[in-house]
Amino acid sequence: MQKKKFSDYLQEYIMLIVLIVLLIAFGIICPIVTGRQFLSMANLMNILGQNAYLVIVGIGITFIMLGGAMDLSTGYLLSTVGIVMALVDGGDSGGGSTIFIVTALVGIALSVVLSGFNGVMYAWLQVFPFVITLATQYMLNGATYLLSGGVSHTYKGLSGMFKFFGGANIPFFGNSFLKSGVIVMIIMVVIGSLILNKTHFGRNVYALGSNPDAVALSGVSVAKMRIAVFALAGLFFGIAQIVNIGKIGSAANSMGIGAEFTVMAGAMLGGVKMGGGGGKMSNMVVGVLIIAVLNQGMNFLNINQYWQYVALGIVLLAAVTLDTLQTRAAINAAKKVSGTPPKAAQA
Repeated sequence: MQKKKFSDYLQEYIMLIVLIVLLIAFGIICPIVTGRQFLSMANLMNILGQNAYLVIVGIGITFIMLGGAMDLSTGYLLSTVGIVMALVDGGDSGGGSTIFIVTALVGIALSVVLSGFNGVMYAWLQVFPFVITLATQYMLNGATYLLSGGVSHTYKGLSGMFKFFGGANIPFFGNSFLKSGVIVMIIMVVIGSLILNKTHFGRNVYALGSNPDAVALSGVSVAKMRIAVFALAGLFFGIAQIVNIGKIGSAANSMGIGAEFTVMAGAMLGGVKMGGGGGKMSNMVVGVLIIAVLNQGMNFLNINQYWQYVALGIVLLAAVTLDTLQTRAAINAAKKVSGTPPKAAQA
């Protein structure tokens, strides 16, 4: 086995280094400018707690991206599922484990069905799912408001079990607390990683994104794989919204909208390739946390919200640029070996 060079390790862990540098930079700058300690355990736990649901969404998005697709409707799917769960729950603020179990199962099942529908349309029409998921985005946005009577509404007083899974404080270190949603996030990341790295399905996901023809030649249905990938992503989306509701303590029409862009940017920033072909679950986690730390750092520095939008736009552009450069590097490496790039890289 060929020994890895330092440059290989640097390329593999560059985003983790960026995350550490960001933490150190804000840790130095924030106390000087505002007098607030950025690297306090309480703040670090708060960053994890606030973004746990985004990482869980990212698990589903990572499966979709590695499978060679994308989903623009995820945020609106989350909002629809959130409203449905609030309506099923009916405001049992006293707890009620039975109603919560029913609510959670309905929400997760609906999420699997709605995401699976995107997969069905993708497999049937055999076109890149940009327009498909854009269409379902509009459909889900309309459905969310129809469910809430045509107006924007916030549903409060939901089952206390939501907080148990997303917003409960667990004593962690000193006076800091770890949100229960972070525990759920860690479990989901482990499960997602095991599926991706230790199962035939996971290997087929990688193959689906890099070379669908090879999947078909191996006897696996490409159409069924695409549907299965979207349905599996829906499972994680549903769980993410349960954590999100538990964290906030309520459900609203807009809750979750825009999550897909943050997560896709984070995944690409971490090294998950748009259109499939490479990346790991840990890459996505690091990428999402980079954006989370950047957001929190700018909030600590009292930077105008619109400048924050500019910064996040730059991060997204950097993620796309990084993805493109990695693809070109792979093509050039293939040319040196065989004289021609692989078909998947040309597409």
